[in-house]
Amino acid sequence: MRFGVIVCPQCKQVKSVDLSSKTTKCIRCGKTLQIKKLKIFYETESQEKLRNAIGLLNAELDKK
Repeated sequence: MRFGVIVCPQCKQVKSVDLSSKTTKCIRCGKTLQIKKLKIFYETESQEKLRNAIGLLNAELDKK
């Protein structure tokens, strides 16, 4: 299974997604997102690497 890291375009929440899914729902604002239309910031098969990527992206967005 491949996972990706996305950012909700509406509320800027960083979220992991299963890349085999077509849609996902933002846990913060509730918006349904079409995965193929989103920028995938990171892809991996490892959940540990996925968690690290989410933390790094959150830290980067907090600087802005």
